[in-house]
Amino acid sequence: MLYNRILDVQSDESSVTEPVTVQEAKDFCRIDISTDDTLISSFITAARKMCEAYTNIGFVQRDFTVVLSNPNGGIYIPYGPVTDVTLLDADGDEILAADYELSGNDFVQIIEPWDERIKAVYTGGYEILPAHLKTGLLNTILYLYDNRADGADSIGPISKMILKPFSRVI
Repeated sequence: MLYNRILDVQSDESSVTEPVTVQEAKDFCRIDISTDDTLISSFITAARKMCEAYTNIGFVQRDFTVVLSNPNGGIYIPYGPVTDVTLLDADGDEILAADYELSGNDFVQIIEPWDERIKAVYTGGYEILPAHLKTGLLNTILYLYDNRADGADSIGPISKMILKPFSRVI
């Protein structure tokens, strides 16, 4: 039996501006020294990627190329909100709009075609991160910072409570 699944995700991170500044993170974490600024900057990127993986939501807007298996129809395109979708078949040829059906506004499903391998090229993620997601991100940064000696292995319990209701994990 075949199931819908995401086979590969590539995104263009070259022009990403993180949705949280080092100063915002320091203010949230109540850090008043500058010696950890480089560390906090790396935690911002790591936390964003962890939160995106946890929720399947794009916390920053960027271009994606995703390979999907959609044999049952209805697979969600990851890291929405999604705009400017182009679908390609297994041979890399563009699928004409008349030959596919999408559903949804910000979080888009590919209803048809039902195919083993579809490539979706699109812009995904938020241009401005909503406050509720930003709060979850800031809590993840705090969790990573506070637990850096222990090796944090998740986004943290508070972030999970904040982000779980908005999760788009498929």
